[in-house]
Amino acid sequence: MQTLTYTIGKDRRALVSDVQDFHIDFKGSEFNWVQARQYENAMRQVFVNVKNDDGTPFDLTGANIWFEGVLPDKTHKILDAKHAVLIDAQAGQFRFDLPAQAFAVAGSYVQAFFRIVRDGNSITTLEFSLEVLADKVISGLVARDYVTPFEDLYDQLETILNNADGKMSGKLTEWDTTFKNKISELEKTGHDTQTWLEVAKDRLQALEDKIKQDGLFTQKEADVLISEVNTMLDERVQELDNTRNKIEERFASLETDPLTHKLKYHSVSASISPSMEISGSALEHLKNIGASITLCSMVNITSATDSNPQLEEKRITDTITRIQSKNVKIDMLKPHLGVNWSDGFYRGNYTPDSNTDFFNNWKQILLKCALICDQYNIPILCIGCEQVQNTQSKFSDKWSAIIRQVRQTYPNLLLTYAMAGQEHSNWQDRDWMKELDFIGMNVYPSYVSKEDTGDNISVEEVVEGFYYDHTGTAFGKRMREINRYFNKPIFITEVGVMPQSDGLVTLIGKYTGQTPQNFHVPALAMEAAFAGWMKDLDFVIGFAWWHIREPFEFFDENSNFTSEAEQVFKKYVTEGRI
Repeated sequence: MQTLTYTIGKDRRALVSDVQDFHIDFKGSEFNWVQARQYENAMRQVFVNVKNDDGTPFDLTGANIWFEGVLPDKTHKILDAKHAVLIDAQAGQFRFDLPAQAFAVAGSYVQAFFRIVRDGNSITTLEFSLEVLADKVISGLVARDYVTPFEDLYDQLETILNNADGKMSGKLTEWDTTFKNKISELEKTGHDTQTWLEVAKDRLQALEDKIKQDGLFTQKEADVLISEVNTMLDERVQELDNTRNKIEERFASLETDPLTHKLKYHSVSASISPSMEISGSALEHLKNIGASITLCSMVNITSATDSNPQLEEKRITDTITRIQSKNVKIDMLKPHLGVNWSDGFYRGNYTPDSNTDFFNNWKQILLKCALICDQYNIPILCIGCEQVQNTQSKFSDKWSAIIRQVRQTYPNLLLTYAMAGQEHSNWQDRDWMKELDFIGMNVYPSYVSKEDTGDNISVEEVVEGFYYDHTGTAFGKRMREINRYFNKPIFITEVGVMPQSDGLVTLIGKYTGQTPQNFHVPALAMEAAFAGWMKDLDFVIGFAWWHIREPFEFFDENSNFTSEAEQVFKKYVTEGRI
């Protein structure tokens, strides 16, 4: 049993910045948490200690305990006033048996807390983190509002039916059907019906009292009561319909511009160096699927400590000219440090002998890249990629100076930086990135835990793997936290999978060179990204799919055949779905 502890009068948290997109940020704190599996019932209990700010127990004598929460679907609510059990009231201890309906939807609760009600007054605890793990094996509950006064209402009706004679039972059954239909209409409007329910509850109590008084409830009285309740229901539905109509009229003018999340940039990464170039065939493939290009130009270093990186400007401009002559757009120029021009070098290991020399040289390289962007109408410059050792807060002044100088000379150029996992797992140490236009993230989830990537793995499983990565990283949660922290859109500067049977399972580093390539694997990953999390994360502004070249290719550039992955990309991009 999970134990939660609250200190009334001492616990506090900051206000959220956007009440329309309410999200409690638990980072960096010792917060209370509860985890459960979907469809659990009566097994998930929490033990709660409530204290005063001086550490003494908070007296719960005579108090009612409510659990209030908003489910992960951001629509349905739990308002449960009947499942608290006082263990030791004077010691401030109670147990709460969470109802099955609380676990109908997988994901993290938007908000979950307890309300303590006594003598007409109430206080609330701070939120606790409530996460519901998915159950892919069975399915059961359908999400709905769970409001215990509402549930009590039906308990009372059942008592009425049990105590009434056959004629009254039939009449109340007819009324119950009408009642449920009306409530369904109310639920569809998404409005709070609590006030109405309290009134209806009082009237039903009167009905129950009448029946229990030796059957002294006449048919005439029943008809009058039913008529009054139905009238009240009709009035409430009409009121809510009027409100809904006003909202629909308010947004009628937006029908030509649907309120759906559309990305601005849909690019594929392509690298160039003395040993890598972009073939004409690859460009035809990209043009066919409507992709633009993130051009990754290698910047040479002789070792992992070389402080004097070298850029080949002419190779970049010649490549850009050739790409643009094919009417393929370039969204971003992205310089990559590499030992002996190799993009296989992990830049997280780069530690220059002289940081002063490196940043002076890197500034000059970025100014040259910014000039190329300006000359060839490339909108975005990525000022670095996965340089883990060079981006901590101790180098903030170096990056700020570079950003200032680039902006002074090229004010219209958009800037980002491509963070490796080590960087975006510790984003708080990189405040200088607030000066960028987009926060860039290289994202490589381990989507599934099994290596069978045939038709037995669904798109839904792959989407779920992004939010509950099998290596322990909740990428969706992390990206939301980063977006809120920096208050900047996020550009997915790298995302991709290897076209092999275990491509959805492992991260970079287990390439087997499988032949022929299994393009169903990147097709699944794309479908999950485009139809799933990229649509859900409305702060994502664009992506650069990694890559046109092995080991991450998603088409065969030596063939005119359109791969399954290309078909998915084309469907979403050229048809304007994302």
